[in-house]
Amino acid sequence: MRLTRLRIVATAFVLGLSALAVGTSGPAAAPTRAADATISPQTVLDWNSIAVDTVRAATPAKFQIEGQLYMTYVQAAVYDAVVAATGKGTPYRKLKVTIPGASPRAAVASAAYSTLMYFFPAQATSLTATYTDYLNVTLSKLTASAKQAGVAVGAAAAADLIASRWGDGRDAPVATAYGVGPQPAGTWVFAPAPSAQSAQTPWVGFMKPFLMESASQFRSPAPPAMTSAQYTADFNEVKTLGSATSTARTAAQTAIGQFWNANVINQYAQVFQSVAKAHNFDLAATARLLAMGTMVSSDAGIACMDAKYHYLLWRPVTAIRGADSDGNPDTAAASSWSPLLTTPNHPEYPSAHGCVTAATIAVLENVLKTKTINVDVPGATGGGTTLTTTRHFATGDELLTDVANARVWAGLHYRFSTTAGVELGKAVAKWDLDHFGK
Repeated sequence: MRLTRLRIVATAFVLGLSALAVGTSGPAAAPTRAADATISPQTVLDWNSIAVDTVRAATPAKFQIEGQLYMTYVQAAVYDAVVAATGKGTPYRKLKVTIPGASPRAAVASAAYSTLMYFFPAQATSLTATYTDYLNVTLSKLTASAKQAGVAVGAAAAADLIASRWGDGRDAPVATAYGVGPQPAGTWVFAPAPSAQSAQTPWVGFMKPFLMESASQFRSPAPPAMTSAQYTADFNEVKTLGSATSTARTAAQTAIGQFWNANVINQYAQVFQSVAKAHNFDLAATARLLAMGTMVSSDAGIACMDAKYHYLLWRPVTAIRGADSDGNPDTAAASSWSPLLTTPNHPEYPSAHGCVTAATIAVLENVLKTKTINVDVPGATGGGTTLTTTRHFATGDELLTDVANARVWAGLHYRFSTTAGVELGKAVAKWDLDHFGK
C-alpha cells in the first residue's frame, strides 16, 4: 500500500514537471514569494471550467454527486497550490515544499492539470494540449523561472491531494444488491424505464468525507411511516402535482421543475464563478471559494447518499404505482402514473438536491457574510439538462424553496424528503465551515 501511494505521488509530480520545458524562454525572475505582481482570478476560473468540461466528458458518465467529488479533488489541489505559492490562507493540506518565486497562476494550471490527468487518463491528449497551450500562450508573459517554480508547486499539491485520498472509497464495490428482486412495500427498487437499471453510486455513501468525521455523522432521522399523516399528505401532493400529465400543475410550476433538471456540476460551478467575478475576488479568494464550495457540497452529497442507502425508501413512481400494498387506506394506487422528469436511480430519502443546494448556499452566505446572496443561477428548460436559461435569487431561502418545490413538481420527491435534505445539507455545512482550514 505504501509503495502504491508513493507511485501515485511520483506520477502526479512527473505529470506536472513534464511542462517545465514548455515556454522556457524569457528572463530569469528574482526570487520572490509570488511572481505575479497583480494576481487576476482568471486562471482559477479557466481551470475550473476545464475541470467541469473534463468531468462531464468522462466515459462512463459521472453522475451528479459523483462528478462533484472529482471537482473537489481538483479544487482542493488548486487551493493548496495557491496557498503555497502566495502564502495567503490556510491550506486544506499543508505542503512540505517551498519554492521561491513560484507563479501562483502557473501553480493553478499545474495543480488542475496534474489532478485531472491522474483521474481522467483517457483524456490525456486533449488535456495536455490545453495545458501546453495555456502555459505557452495564456501565461506567456511569465518568466521562465517563475513558471517553472509554479509548475512544481502545482504538481506537488496535486500529488499530495491524490495520495491523501488513496483508498477513500471512490468506486469501491458494494456487496448488497440494492434495488433488485422482490422487496417489502416501501423499499426502494429500480425505477421503471427510462431510468438506468442499476443502483446509482451506492459507494458514495460509504466514502471518506473531506471534512466530516464520517458519512453517517449527520444521518437524517427516519422518514415518516407510510401510514402517517405526513406521508399521506406528501404522497398525495406529489401524485397530483408531479405527474407527467398533471392538470393541477401550472405552466410556471412545470418550468421550475424543469429548470432544476440541469447538470449540477456545471450549474453550481457557474454560480461560484459568477460570485467571484461580481465581488471582484482575487486569485486566492477565488481558489478558496471554489475549494470550499466543492468540498462542503461533496460532503453533503456523501452524507445524503449514506442516508439514502440506509433507509432505502421507495420513490414516488414506485410508491404511487404500488400504493395498494402500503397499508395506508388514504393512498390510492395509479398503475400507469409517471413523473414529469425521469427518476434518478437511487433511493428517495433525503433529497440530494436539497442536501447539495443547502450546503452550497451556506458556503455563499459564509463567504459573502450575508444572507442576501443575489445570485443568477443557470438552469435547464423542456426537460433537458443543458443550461439554457437563468433565474435570479436574492436570498438563499428563496433558492431553497424553489429547489424543494421543483423536486415535488417534477414528481421526483415527497415534500418531507426535500425538507430533510435541506436540514442535512445545513448540518454538514455548519460542521465543514467550522473545520475548513483548521
